[in-house]
Amino acid sequence: MTEENVPVLIAGGGIVGLSAAVFLRTQGVPVLVLERHPGTSFLAKARVLSPRTMELFRAHGLEEPVRTAPPSVFLAATDVVRAQTLAGPEEYRSTRPPGESVAGVSPCPPALVEQSTVEPLVRARAEQLGADLRFHTEVTAVRQDTEGITAQVLERGTGRRYTVRARYLIAADGHQSPTRRALGIGTHGRRLSQVVNIAFEADLGEALRGRPVGLAYLAQPVPGTLLARLDRADRWVLMLPYDPQQQDVERDFTPERCAAAVREAVGAPVPDLRLLPAVPGSSRLVHPWELASWVAESYRQGRILLVGDAVHVMPPSGGLGANTGIQDAHNLAWKLAAVLAGRAGAALLDSYQAERRPVAELTCALSARLQEQRAGGDGEDVAERVKRLAMGLGYRYESAAVVDDDGPQQGRPGTRAPFLTLGQADRQVPSLDLYGPGFTLVLGPQAPADGPVPAGEVTVVRLGRADAWPQAHGVGPAGAVLVRPDGVIAWRAVTWGADAAGRLGTALSRVLAV
Repeated sequence: MTEENVPVLIAGGGIVGLSAAVFLRTQGVPVLVLERHPGTSFLAKARVLSPRTMELFRAHGLEEPVRTAPPSVFLAATDVVRAQTLAGPEEYRSTRPPGESVAGVSPCPPALVEQSTVEPLVRARAEQLGADLRFHTEVTAVRQDTEGITAQVLERGTGRRYTVRARYLIAADGHQSPTRRALGIGTHGRRLSQVVNIAFEADLGEALRGRPVGLAYLAQPVPGTLLARLDRADRWVLMLPYDPQQQDVERDFTPERCAAAVREAVGAPVPDLRLLPAVPGSSRLVHPWELASWVAESYRQGRILLVGDAVHVMPPSGGLGANTGIQDAHNLAWKLAAVLAGRAGAALLDSYQAERRPVAELTCALSARLQEQRAGGDGEDVAERVKRLAMGLGYRYESAAVVDDDGPQQGRPGTRAPFLTLGQADRQVPSLDLYGPGFTLVLGPQAPADGPVPAGEVTVVRLGRADAWPQAHGVGPAGAVLVRPDGVIAWRAVTWGADAAGRLGTALSRVLAV
């Protein structure tokens, strides 16, 4: 049995695992991604990439490919209905409102693109950056010691087995995460129901009657059924609640039963119905999953770190799950890169859970509330949409990787650095473009030109003119702000000078756990 070596092994090649590969490769870290499925999935998952996710993609060469990709079918299929069947009388109907402008808070509006479209783009970017991606290959067992982890690997197509030795493992292996279960990490939250996806192609024009329906909450064939469009006008997925104590997925969901369930939900003839495999390359017609809202008790055990659905699962309403997972991966990537390069102590990795777990708790609660509103026939109000935006842009981290102060709330350490447009009229630069992949020290326009400059891994940016910058960051015109690689403020000084430079060194040592 051969053994391979790599600094970081990523178990799981969905959108979160692939994003983690992109973020780590941008930091110069070699990565190996193992995904058990033959390819990326076309099933309905995330459809909206939030402004914060698009900011991260912008910094990693992915914004333009996503913006130019075919938009989601939901751009035209704007209606949500509730009825006994799709063809039956409506009990409730709403039209998804247009998103609010984010021009004042972010340079990146949200993108309405299917996850099945985005995943291949992230995969291509990861490969372009030099990531080693192996599909139809899975981690079957993991053992860790003080120096790293040893993973047993199986190539599912050939049966070849080998081992991989890595300093760290990122588990992006989904809501049923074999890694989380093997580690004995528990979860807390609510299990709402077990669901199977049945994907199919059909012309549902007779049942739709010209309505631009994207989502339908139905009572047939069982209460709680959801019918959603996939990536084309004639592709759909039926999400059917079932009882795993009474029903066996393989035994009970035969092709005949799946076809019958689709026809019952539609409530009109479907003569051209064609069932699709739940996962491309497989013969399995149904894909079981859990409609739930829960968060894992721990995000890390030794050299194994978990991200995305492996540590939090939320209902699909609001489209927050994939966005939260991508932001997990970004938070973790720069910290892991700093530890591997010897610039930070291993304790920096403790801040990953301290920062991201509270965000997941809030996001899960909001998603569950949105799910209850929509399933019950209530529309989403403006306040809920504002909260959804705040989940990506407005939270504040509290951890040892932030040096907090008692200054103004604007620009407070632990928050995302405020978005401003800098420069002259002929060349405008979004302030967020100044940050990453390392630490950035931004000095105000009145900071002394001959003042101390930190040595090492900090990039210094001196602003020639920035009228709104001091107030937005809670400092004076001669102030200083230290921004982490993830665009989060780590420390600030009202006035830059010798004393502040000394405090910066202390702050940076604390943030990096050295």
